[in-house]
Amino acid sequence: MTESVQELGVINAITVANIDAYLRERPDRAGDLDEGAKYIVVDGHRRLEAARRAGLALIKVHVDDARVATDEVLLETAFVANFHRDDMTDLEQAHALEALVTFYGSQTKAAKRLGIAQATISSKLSLLKLSPELQADLASGARQVEHVRNLGKLSAEEQRAAADTRAVEAKERSERNRAAAPQPDPATPPADDYHGVIIQEPAPEVAVPLTSEPIAPQPAPQTPVRSGGTAVPPQAAKRKAPSSPTSAASAPRGRATSVESVPWHDLDEVAALIRSHLTPSEAAHLAELLQQAP
Repeated sequence: MTESVQELGVINAITVANIDAYLRERPDRAGDLDEGAKYIVVDGHRRLEAARRAGLALIKVHVDDARVATDEVLLETAFVANFHRDDMTDLEQAHALEALVTFYGSQTKAAKRLGIAQATISSKLSLLKLSPELQADLASGARQVEHVRNLGKLSAEEQRAAADTRAVEAKERSERNRAAAPQPDPATPPADDYHGVIIQEPAPEVAVPLTSEPIAPQPAPQTPVRSGGTAVPPQAAKRKAPSSPTSAASAPRGRATSVESVPWHDLDEVAALIRSHLTPSEAAHLAELLQQAP
């Protein structure tokens, strides 16, 4: 806590009461207080000590004299504050609940005062009836609370056997659920709008001129557009396949074609050959140019 306070400070204010309000009902306890003290800490002893160790000069303080009006209110405040600590282990919480149940006189009254189900209190208190071995395993993290809860009525050997059985069943259930879960196809992009993923743009289409000189293959640039996440395979470039697999027009895009080999007498073959070398937009532009020819 001291390290946390050094970095973040004391986030939640501690609760204190004036010494006069405390001694009003307990004048015989004046000798128990530090000389010159003005306040008594009701809730936040650990936070105050951590702030002192961290060297803080100021912390947030809430003054509430009503919390020390009677011993009953003071004890209730201390017990409830202890029960709601965030860093409590399951066993520590069970001990705090046990103190509250003793204070209120019954689990039912404690449940009503705390706003939790009586069955929840009973289940948590069952941890205190575990064998010392299981309590030690629970405190060290060797066992989970779900595996040892509500075993207090069994003998030590029966508790251990039941806890082992629950642990095995929980592991098998987890493995079944994992096996039954649908596995994503790594070859299939996510079915969403690609928000939050890395998208690669398709390779730009490159025009290949009709020439007798060989054309060196040009690598397609892969420029990722980042928006965070996993990579999506680049989209396929939109190209139209050659219409005639047996003619000169069936040569793959990018292969050199000599002017002498073009079948100028067959306009259909010429058109197919052009389509095999040009993108649709380039072919459309060529059509516009031909229409403008004299």
